[in-house]
Amino acid sequence: MNKQKSLLLIVILAVAVCYANISGLDVYALDEAKNAEAAREMFESGDYVIPYYNYQLRTDKPPLHYYFMAAGYSIFGVNEFGARFFSSLMGVLTIMITFLFARKHFGEKAGLNAALVLISSIHLALQFHMSVPDPYLVFFLTWAFYSFYEAYKTNNKWQLLSFYFAIGCGVLTKGPVAIGLPGLAALIFLFTQKDFKWKTIWRLQPFGGLLLALLISVPWFYAVHVQTDGAWTQEFFFKHNFSRFSDSMEGHSGSPLLTLAFVFGLGMLAFIPFSVQSFKNAWKERKDSAMMYVLISASVIVVFFAISSTKLPNYTVPSYPLIAILIGAYIAKIDNQWFAKLGNRIGLFFYAILLIGFPVGIYFGLKGDKSLSELTNLAFYFIPLSVVGVFIFKQGIARKNIESVLWMNISVWCVTIMLFFHLIFPQVDGQNPVRQTLPEMDTSKTIIAFKRLNPAFVFALKREIPMYNDVETIKQIMGSQPSGYLISRTEFQEELEAIPGLEFQDKARDLFENPTTLVMKWGMD
Repeated sequence: MNKQKSLLLIVILAVAVCYANISGLDVYALDEAKNAEAAREMFESGDYVIPYYNYQLRTDKPPLHYYFMAAGYSIFGVNEFGARFFSSLMGVLTIMITFLFARKHFGEKAGLNAALVLISSIHLALQFHMSVPDPYLVFFLTWAFYSFYEAYKTNNKWQLLSFYFAIGCGVLTKGPVAIGLPGLAALIFLFTQKDFKWKTIWRLQPFGGLLLALLISVPWFYAVHVQTDGAWTQEFFFKHNFSRFSDSMEGHSGSPLLTLAFVFGLGMLAFIPFSVQSFKNAWKERKDSAMMYVLISASVIVVFFAISSTKLPNYTVPSYPLIAILIGAYIAKIDNQWFAKLGNRIGLFFYAILLIGFPVGIYFGLKGDKSLSELTNLAFYFIPLSVVGVFIFKQGIARKNIESVLWMNISVWCVTIMLFFHLIFPQVDGQNPVRQTLPEMDTSKTIIAFKRLNPAFVFALKREIPMYNDVETIKQIMGSQPSGYLISRTEFQEELEAIPGLEFQDKARDLFENPTTLVMKWGMD
């Protein structure tokens, strides 16, 4: 396959996967709903300095992803497509630059493989379907990592400028982590190359470059600090950065092994049999400076979040493009002799069994969830994985045709991802509590919340839902408004039912979460 055809294939597949049905899925997940609503409120008010969610100060993240979403709203309207358009674009760009970088330094086949590893990752595709900061951070960090190596090897001033510019955008997306990860990787790389010298440091201009990155990000940080009297700064840096690293937040803790499970069990699920070997291969080829740099960069991200106290699956996603290059370069050079090693065959058989049992696992997973138990038929959409699992098992026994194993595996995962976003997940999404309860409500009436609120209601209604924490205030609101609705959780149902005139309306369990949304009403016939 020539270079033009390879690039065209990657662009088509990347667009198909990253944009798959982005308008057909509700903005429902907790973080996505909060971010999409904060961007909507920013777009509505025209205040692009102070972020708000439900018209209250939001300190979780800097604003660059809000700006992209506001642009999406301006072009496509305030809807799911507008909220997600640029997230998906970040996915396409990430895959493209990974393909181009890997092709340049490891060859055409390695570049194609690396891109296909990313395209075959259902977890990566899911990240680029969400209106959250992570798609933007993934792209800017990936751009920064690649630009640094190009600048180091070629002394290209534009690549060096790109490196620091991407870091600045990363800081404006998610904070200091955008400086720390590429900076640490670059530092370790220079030490391994025995090139941590004044001449090299001067050539890479770290002080001037850091100044450029800060010039991109600091003006907004200063403006929001002044306009909120320091409240935003205090909350963001101490709670959402230092505390997340030093202490687990919101129950998201776990062993360092959990981080490895996120990376290889979710992100690189389609290439489990080749993941460990790709790292070993990279270490064997460490004399190749490009290979060593990619290995160091991927490891820095994984280790950093492994030792962080707060652990979430999305944290390690910036490592996926780098790991995809390691896997792509490794599988580009293997042949049928790969089957000769017992360890390789055992890993392949384990993976084949995993694929064969996939529909069964999905069936019982859905059956065990009361809110999704009626959707067990969705397990049948995963049967193609089982078919390919049988094929891979047979090829492993025969010890031949590794190329067909790779291509069949990639193909079935691409098909599964398309089925997931177009047919499978929309049916699951239809069970979310907003979709289940909101049609039964007269949204022209007063709507308030008690103690807890599913944030997707705010984005769906596109207006403030006042939150109250005491029963007496609820009574006062009911006295001043002839009728209305109260949204809360079932854990507070007994407390709310004790209020005269407040009656049960509906309830629905939050998808993939333990809480159940509760809707109460008053003054209705």
